Amino acid sequence: MPVGSVVLSRLDSAAGLTGFPVAFDRAGSRDAGDLIRDAAGLATAISKVGSGRWLVFTADSYAAAVGLIAIAQTQCTAVLAPNRQPETLRELGADVIGAILDADVSTDVLSGVTQLTPLAQPLSGDWTWRAPDRDAAFAEFRTSGTTGDHHGVIKSLRHLEDEVETLEAVFGASIPARARVFATVSHQHIYGLLFRILWPLAAGRPFQRDTLLHPQELLPRMAGEADCVLASSPAHLKRMTATGELKRIAPNCRAVFSSGGALDADTTRGVAAALGAAAYEVLGSTETGGVAVRQQTGRSEAWIPFPVVTVEREVGGERLVVTSPFASAGDPVDDTRRRFIMGDRVEILDDGSFLLLGRADRIVKIGEKRLSLPAMERDLVAHPRVEEAVLIVLERGADPRVHAAIVLDEVGKREIRAGGRRRLSESLSRHLAARWDRVLLPRVWRYIEELPSDAQGKTSRARLAALFEVQRRDPILIQESRRAGYIERRLEVPDDLVFLQGHFEGFPIVAGVVQLRWVADAARAWLGEMPRVQAVEALKFPEPMLPGQSFTLRADLSERRDLIRFRLYDESRTFATGRWRIGDPR
Repeated sequence: MPVGSVVLSRLDSAAGLTGFPVAFDRAGSRDAGDLIRDAAGLATAISKVGSGRWLVFTADSYAAAVGLIAIAQTQCTAVLAPNRQPETLRELGADVIGAILDADVSTDVLSGVTQLTPLAQPLSGDWTWRAPDRDAAFAEFRTSGTTGDHHGVIKSLRHLEDEVETLEAVFGASIPARARVFATVSHQHIYGLLFRILWPLAAGRPFQRDTLLHPQELLPRMAGEADCVLASSPAHLKRMTATGELKRIAPNCRAVFSSGGALDADTTRGVAAALGAAAYEVLGSTETGGVAVRQQTGRSEAWIPFPVVTVEREVGGERLVVTSPFASAGDPVDDTRRRFIMGDRVEILDDGSFLLLGRADRIVKIGEKRLSLPAMERDLVAHPRVEEAVLIVLERGADPRVHAAIVLDEVGKREIRAGGRRRLSESLSRHLAARWDRVLLPRVWRYIEELPSDAQGKTSRARLAALFEVQRRDPILIQESRRAGYIERRLEVPDDLVFLQGHFEGFPIVAGVVQLRWVADAARAWLGEMPRVQAVEALKFPEPMLPGQSFTLRADLSERRDLIRFRLYDESRTFATGRWRIGDPR
């Protein structure tokens, strides 16, 4: 590894790491010396509480790096929360001895658990640096939930650091030293943690601290760098290519990585046309780590396994079997490798590469007939009005039924706006009936602007199921907390919210008046009556709220009960703030 690299298991000689930039944001950069001092301060605070499992969530990637180094130094295990929703933190915090969290996470969420803010600890100059045990449990991840419930997967430093070494060996020669690493995916998941923190630290490349999801924010920042790299996802790259602005970073972007699903043909062509090279697509899972990579060039869609990974097809089946030193689940093969059967159906080619044939766990039975959901999705996308389609089977009464979430082309969207929803659904059913038995056809259709995705750009089963809830005029309620002085709701914007129609063409956002309606609904539920609003003060809408956005609505009542202050936000993003001057409720 180059001079200035930070490898967590080799920090027994951390004193020499100074002067090399490790992270940056709009306010400036932090160097390796800052990182080591901050980590020593946090490690000292952790050691006073004790070793064990520590819940970790921070929106700032530099703060996350500080937390992970301190976790490694104190021989603890980081339980990485996939999001900061109160119920998620409560669930994961039930069996930890402490939590490393952003300063604005309420102490009420984890009562009785010591909470430390990673960048707010007193600096410690006398921390004794040590080489952590590479085989000890280091990080516990939650799977993405794309096929069901989340579950925990534990990784050691060895699993993560060995994968980082492989990534540098495979891709490092094409990425200049000190190239800046940008990412749209969360470091709370394994792909984001590897590509936006651990690999950049080990390779001596500074990484972006904050997460910029909107192309209008991200691409100008990247265009201002001499050399840069982007770690993203299919959903995020699709949005970037749709804007036509991706070419702004062509002179200085050295590589684009994508994981979380296959890139569609239009996005693949769009990235290659804008940047002069296709994105590197990385196949993997939380259990296996990275498995294979490909660049779609039009000649082949095959995946090439990483050098230390072997793949085969299961005996008597179609699923992909992976043997890898990065895998932490499955059957042990030797001291460093495990064998894990993935849910992907594959065809192994003569040269050792392979083709993906769809998910084995998405073969379902409807009315005693077998249905391949991926195959029906492909048939739907073949319809001239359909750009994307995802199917889900949900129980309705005693019978399972197929539900379809559809992203239409511009002509299809115009038909829907003109009142042609039913006519289009009938057209799609006739299109499918040419091949599929009618008992298998979707019973419920949702027409949406884009597929709902999480911070990794993945569409989980829970997010997909939420599209088919009956209420579409209100946000989806995820969690609520009430006290005498405030109400806090965790909400999500439905993709087919009726108020998105016509606001605006090609770029739907939630209008400010709709957000105020949601504040009013919360206030009415909290106070029992709608308060008499005498004036609206300091009203601001700093950032647009988009379909699929998860957010927190917080409303506080002043001690004199004459003001309600409200804020709609998600981590570092704020969508609406203001206050109501109120009289007696009416």
